Amino acid sequence: MKQDDVDLIRVAKQGRTEAFEALVRQYKAFVFRTAYGILRNNMDAEDVTQETFIKVYHALRGLREERTFPSWLARVTVRTALDWVSKHKRQPSVPLDAEQVSTRTDVHASADIRMDVERALDGLTTEQRTIVVLRDVQGFGYDEIAEILDIPIGTVRSRLHYARAQLRELLTRGDTRGDTR
Repeated sequence: MKQDDVDLIRVAKQGRTEAFEALVRQYKAFVFRTAYGILRNNMDAEDVTQETFIKVYHALRGLREERTFPSWLARVTVRTALDWVSKHKRQPSVPLDAEQVSTRTDVHASADIRMDVERALDGLTTEQRTIVVLRDVQGFGYDEIAEILDIPIGTVRSRLHYARAQLRELLTRGDTRGDTR
Protein backbone atom coordinates (compact mmCIF):
# COMPACT_ATOMS: atom_id res chain seq x y z
CA MET A 1 0.00 0.00 0.00
CA LYS A 2 1.36 3.40 -0.97
CA GLN A 3 2.05 6.05 1.65
CA ASP A 4 -0.42 8.40 -0.12
CA ASP A 5 -3.18 5.86 0.53
CA VAL A 6 -2.20 5.55 4.19
CA ASP A 7 -2.28 9.34 4.54
CA LEU A 8 -5.66 9.51 2.82
CA ILE A 9 -7.09 6.92 5.20
CA ARG A 10 -5.71 8.82 8.21
CA VAL A 11 -7.39 12.01 7.03
CA ALA A 12 -10.67 10.18 6.32
CA LYS A 13 -10.54 8.69 9.85
CA GLN A 14 -10.54 12.24 11.18
CA GLY A 15 -13.92 12.80 9.56
CA ARG A 16 -12.87 14.71 6.45
CA THR A 17 -15.56 13.86 3.89
CA GLU A 18 -13.46 14.83 0.86
CA ALA A 19 -10.85 12.26 1.91
CA PHE A 20 -13.54 9.61 2.38
CA GLU A 21 -14.98 10.46 -1.05
CA ALA A 22 -11.51 9.97 -2.54
CA LEU A 23 -11.31 6.55 -0.83
CA VAL A 24 -14.68 5.63 -2.29
CA ARG A 25 -13.54 6.62 -5.79
CA GLN A 26 -10.31 4.69 -5.36
CA TYR A 27 -11.82 1.48 -3.95
CA LYS A 28 -15.29 1.41 -5.52
CA ALA A 29 -14.30 -0.94 -8.35
CA PHE A 30 -12.56 -3.28 -5.89
CA VAL A 31 -15.65 -3.44 -3.67
CA PHE A 32 -17.98 -3.89 -6.64
CA ARG A 33 -15.87 -6.71 -8.15
CA THR A 34 -15.78 -8.50 -4.80
CA ALA A 35 -19.53 -8.12 -4.25
CA TYR A 36 -20.34 -9.10 -7.83
CA GLY A 37 -18.13 -12.15 -7.58
CA ILE A 38 -20.21 -13.35 -4.66
CA LEU A 39 -23.66 -12.17 -5.75
CA ARG A 40 -23.38 -12.59 -9.54
CA ASN A 41 -25.89 -9.79 -10.08
CA ASN A 42 -25.03 -6.21 -11.08
CA MET A 43 -27.86 -4.46 -9.23
CA ASP A 44 -27.30 -6.43 -6.03
CA ALA A 45 -23.55 -5.77 -6.24
CA GLU A 46 -24.21 -2.05 -6.64
CA ASP A 47 -26.48 -2.09 -3.58
CA VAL A 48 -23.92 -4.02 -1.55
CA THR A 49 -21.18 -1.63 -2.69
CA GLN A 50 -23.20 1.32 -1.43
CA GLU A 51 -24.09 -0.45 1.82
CA THR A 52 -20.44 -1.41 2.32
CA PHE A 53 -19.24 2.17 2.05
CA ILE A 54 -21.93 3.34 4.46
CA LYS A 55 -20.69 0.76 6.98
CA VAL A 56 -17.07 1.74 6.32
CA TYR A 57 -17.88 5.41 6.83
CA HIS A 58 -19.35 4.68 10.26
CA ALA A 59 -16.63 2.24 11.33
CA LEU A 60 -13.51 3.83 9.82
CA ARG A 61 -12.45 5.61 13.00
CA GLY A 62 -12.18 2.22 14.70
CA LEU A 63 -9.64 0.95 12.17
CA ARG A 64 -6.41 0.67 14.16
CA GLU A 65 -3.84 0.23 11.41
CA GLU A 66 -4.31 2.11 8.14
CA ARG A 67 -2.20 -0.40 6.19
CA THR A 68 -4.81 -3.10 6.87
CA PHE A 69 -7.50 -1.07 5.10
CA PRO A 70 -7.71 -3.22 1.91
CA SER A 71 -8.23 -6.50 3.80
CA TRP A 72 -10.54 -4.79 6.31
CA LEU A 73 -12.56 -3.35 3.41
CA ALA A 74 -12.71 -6.78 1.79
CA ARG A 75 -13.96 -8.27 5.06
CA VAL A 76 -16.72 -5.66 5.32
CA THR A 77 -17.63 -6.26 1.67
CA VAL A 78 -17.74 -10.04 1.99
CA ARG A 79 -19.82 -9.94 5.15
CA THR A 80 -22.21 -7.41 3.65
CA ALA A 81 -22.57 -9.53 0.50
CA LEU A 82 -23.15 -12.71 2.51
CA ASP A 83 -25.73 -10.91 4.67
CA TRP A 84 -27.38 -9.76 1.43
CA VAL A 85 -27.57 -13.35 0.19
CA SER A 86 -29.12 -14.48 3.47
CA LYS A 87 -31.59 -11.62 3.52
CA HIS A 88 -32.70 -11.85 -0.11
CA LYS A 89 -32.32 -15.61 -0.76
CA ARG A 90 -31.97 -15.02 -4.49
CA GLN A 91 -30.21 -17.24 -6.93
CA PRO A 92 -27.33 -15.49 -8.64
CA SER A 93 -27.87 -14.49 -12.23
CA VAL A 94 -25.49 -13.79 -15.04
CA PRO A 95 -26.38 -10.60 -16.89
CA LEU A 96 -24.68 -11.66 -20.11
CA ASP A 97 -26.77 -10.96 -23.16
CA ALA A 98 -26.13 -12.88 -26.37
CA GLU A 99 -26.56 -9.65 -28.35
CA GLN A 100 -23.55 -8.18 -26.53
CA VAL A 101 -21.22 -10.84 -27.94
CA SER A 102 -19.38 -9.77 -31.07
CA THR A 103 -19.32 -12.00 -34.12
CA ARG A 104 -15.54 -11.78 -34.54
CA THR A 105 -14.07 -15.24 -34.03
CA ASP A 106 -11.50 -14.35 -31.34
CA VAL A 107 -13.98 -12.21 -29.41
CA HIS A 108 -16.64 -14.87 -29.84
CA ALA A 109 -14.38 -17.61 -28.48
CA SER A 110 -13.36 -15.39 -25.58
CA ALA A 111 -17.00 -14.59 -24.83
CA ASP A 112 -17.89 -18.29 -24.95
CA ILE A 113 -15.16 -19.07 -22.44
CA ARG A 114 -16.28 -16.21 -20.23
CA MET A 115 -19.89 -17.37 -20.37
CA ASP A 116 -18.82 -20.93 -19.48
CA VAL A 117 -16.85 -19.66 -16.48
CA GLU A 118 -19.75 -17.41 -15.45
CA ARG A 119 -22.15 -20.38 -15.57
CA ALA A 120 -19.70 -22.56 -13.66
CA LEU A 121 -19.29 -19.88 -10.97
CA ASP A 122 -23.06 -19.80 -10.63
CA GLY A 123 -22.92 -23.53 -9.92
CA LEU A 124 -20.72 -23.00 -6.87
CA THR A 125 -22.11 -22.40 -3.42
CA THR A 126 -21.84 -18.88 -2.06
CA GLU A 127 -19.06 -20.05 0.27
CA GLN A 128 -17.10 -21.57 -2.63
CA ARG A 129 -17.65 -18.54 -4.87
CA THR A 130 -16.51 -16.20 -2.09
CA ILE A 131 -13.21 -17.98 -1.57
CA VAL A 132 -12.52 -18.22 -5.32
CA VAL A 133 -13.26 -14.52 -5.78
CA LEU A 134 -11.01 -13.48 -2.89
CA ARG A 135 -8.09 -15.62 -4.08
CA ASP A 136 -8.35 -15.83 -7.86
CA VAL A 137 -10.09 -12.57 -8.72
CA GLN A 138 -8.91 -10.17 -6.00
CA GLY A 139 -5.54 -11.87 -5.41
CA PHE A 140 -5.60 -12.03 -1.62
CA GLY A 141 -3.12 -14.36 0.10
CA TYR A 142 -4.26 -17.29 2.17
CA ASP A 143 -3.51 -15.47 5.43
CA GLU A 144 -5.48 -12.43 4.31
CA ILE A 145 -8.45 -14.58 3.29
CA ALA A 146 -8.31 -16.33 6.67
CA GLU A 147 -8.50 -12.92 8.35
CA ILE A 148 -11.28 -11.64 6.07
CA LEU A 149 -13.45 -14.73 6.56
CA ASP A 150 -12.36 -15.28 10.17
CA ILE A 151 -11.42 -18.90 9.56
CA PRO A 152 -8.16 -20.85 9.99
CA ILE A 153 -5.68 -20.80 7.11
CA GLY A 154 -6.02 -24.58 6.71
CA THR A 155 -9.74 -24.12 6.17
CA VAL A 156 -9.00 -21.51 3.51
CA ARG A 157 -6.72 -23.94 1.67
CA SER A 158 -9.22 -26.76 1.96
CA ARG A 159 -12.22 -24.71 0.83
CA LEU A 160 -10.27 -23.26 -2.07
CA HIS A 161 -9.13 -26.73 -3.14
CA TYR A 162 -12.69 -28.08 -3.12
CA ALA A 163 -14.10 -24.95 -4.76
CA ARG A 164 -11.59 -25.19 -7.60
CA ALA A 165 -12.30 -28.91 -7.97
CA GLN A 166 -16.03 -28.16 -8.18
CA LEU A 167 -15.38 -25.38 -10.69
CA ARG A 168 -13.25 -27.73 -12.78
CA GLU A 169 -16.00 -30.38 -12.64
CA LEU A 170 -18.64 -27.86 -13.72
CA LEU A 171 -16.47 -26.63 -16.58
CA THR A 172 -15.72 -30.19 -17.70
CA ARG A 173 -19.37 -31.11 -17.53
CA GLY A 174 -20.13 -28.00 -19.58
CA ASP A 175 -17.69 -29.14 -22.29
CA THR A 176 -19.59 -32.43 -22.67
CA ARG A 177 -23.05 -30.97 -22.99
CA GLY A 178 -23.00 -31.11 -26.77
CA ASP A 179 -21.75 -27.65 -27.72
CA THR A 180 -20.82 -27.37 -31.37
CA ARG A 181 -17.91 -25.00 -31.36
